[in-house]
Amino acid sequence: MKTERAEGTALDAILPAPDFRSRYTRHIDADPATVWDTMLTLSAEELPVSRNLMRLRSAGRTRLKGPLLESFPTPTLLVDEGTELVKGKIAKFWRVQPELAPVEPGDAGEFTAFTAPGWAKVALSLRVDPEGAGSLLSFETRVRGTDAFARRAFSPYWALIRAGGAGFVRLEILGTIARRAERAAGRPAA
Repeated sequence: MKTERAEGTALDAILPAPDFRSRYTRHIDADPATVWDTMLTLSAEELPVSRNLMRLRSAGRTRLKGPLLESFPTPTLLVDEGTELVKGKIAKFWRVQPELAPVEPGDAGEFTAFTAPGWAKVALSLRVDPEGAGSLLSFETRVRGTDAFARRAFSPYWALIRAGGAGFVRLEILGTIARRAERAAGRPAA
């Protein structure tokens, strides 16, 4: 899926005004095309911390295996080829077993239009931008509650996952992509 926008990012088109947000970045000494290709071929097996944290969070129900972007349990909503990939899901994440919203997984239109009260909309973006002779890779997470109750219910969950490993997952993904892309570009890994 390709999206055309006059300005802004694919993530801005999907979830422009978040209640909660985190953003991690990494400069990579490789051109954007190499970073993008590396991101697309990243294997879950290269991410031991992420795999273990996902398994723990899902009580063993989620086992990442194979290409990360295909096995990650959040559907892809938009792809701006070579620049940005956005995944998203609507659920009641604060429950022991999160309840998924009644929307078609991966349908960007349904995701953005959904307004039923009591739900949290989560969008994740991996974005590659040129930066000097290399690239800037960013991993951004945005969350929007569909009402005040959802924002209150999601807030402690957000604090828990931020303290409990979500940042480690993002940093591991960025670091692994950086090392692989820099090797592919013939540069020593940082």
